[in-house]
Amino acid sequence: MEKLRLYQVKQIINNEKIFSVKDALRHELKDKKIGGLIRPGQKIAITVGSRGIASLAEIVSSLAEWLLGYGAKPFIVPAMGSHGNASARGQLEVLEGYGITEQQIGVPIVSSMEVIKIGETSSGSPVYCDKEAYNSDAIVVLNRVKPHTTMSGPVQSGLMKILAVGLGNHKGAESMHRHNLEKNVPEAAAVILKKAPVLFGVAIVGNALNKPYKFYAIPAERIEFEEPPILQEAIKILPVIPFDHIDVLLVRMMGKNISGSDMDTNVVGQWRRVGGEIDKNIKRIAVFQLSPESHGNAIGVGMADFITRSLYEKINLDETYKNALTAGWTNGAKIPMIMEDEKAVVEKVICGYDSEKLRLVFIEDTLNLHKFWVSEKIKDEAAASPRIDFISGPSEVCFSREGKLLLKEKVV
Repeated sequence: MEKLRLYQVKQIINNEKIFSVKDALRHELKDKKIGGLIRPGQKIAITVGSRGIASLAEIVSSLAEWLLGYGAKPFIVPAMGSHGNASARGQLEVLEGYGITEQQIGVPIVSSMEVIKIGETSSGSPVYCDKEAYNSDAIVVLNRVKPHTTMSGPVQSGLMKILAVGLGNHKGAESMHRHNLEKNVPEAAAVILKKAPVLFGVAIVGNALNKPYKFYAIPAERIEFEEPPILQEAIKILPVIPFDHIDVLLVRMMGKNISGSDMDTNVVGQWRRVGGEIDKNIKRIAVFQLSPESHGNAIGVGMADFITRSLYEKINLDETYKNALTAGWTNGAKIPMIMEDEKAVVEKVICGYDSEKLRLVFIEDTLNLHKFWVSEKIKDEAAASPRIDFISGPSEVCFSREGKLLLKEKVV
């Protein structure tokens, strides 16, 4: 393989963040007068999903502590659709992976796949709600608001989606995906808001470094109206790769904690999931690792062209297939070309390209795009981009004895 040199670039991004999760959350709850909605003794279900939200355990703990202070009896319900292998035990393990346990948070966690049918959407899709949450005195819906990997309407990932898909457990997720997700989610969420005891929501917006940026406390009757503008705010600070054409994208890590599709299609291209017109012109994608937080769920691996054997061996096929079938996205579970190690992946993925003309980008994952690496061909374009703040290098690509990609600094 010819010598490959990369330059590190740093994007100009929104890096404002919340310094004290507890203080910021309490301030927002007080400002919106949410405390007036709480009654002593109420059994209140807090929804917690499977996404890798920064400081999630601290957010959940602070919310539970605040509810306890009003004399409520909060408990956590996993609201993650079919994730965690669509099992109560599996969903508990997902929460444990985020540091959310009864011991750490100080409130019970009630994990069950039992649901109650409470209505239908206009397409005839049944609307389900977790039985324990439905039978509680109140539900607090908690989730990050951000662009979805397939939905493009005014409602995407956020409070409405976790109500419609997450809180419906496996049956709810399957029902929502069976027809048009973009149309089903708002309708199903509206049914749940009307018929289930939803009290208020806490929407989280993350900055471009995936740190908590803002909290929004919203009474239940306002969620449908207030979530869309929050989504628009989240879209404005979404980090992207600021180049229109890439020959090779190297991704160190994919995973469910990074994106619902393991790699965010807003970064790698919606066409890789839904087909149609190419919206992100990335010719080849190679991925090295699957995150431990994924628990073997590699839905989205089908968007890659090359993976390492190490990644392949971490795939739990049962969990991946269950997620793929629930989402109606069987292509996402197809296995790409498997190479022995990272060195072999790089050798094969750049095969056929002239190293001097190669447009290559190397990222940690599709969530962390503050800093990444580019090839010589892209360096000058990066320097001219108003989104790029700093460029260093070059550094030479080399490999460890185990075949892991390394970057040798200070190349002369």
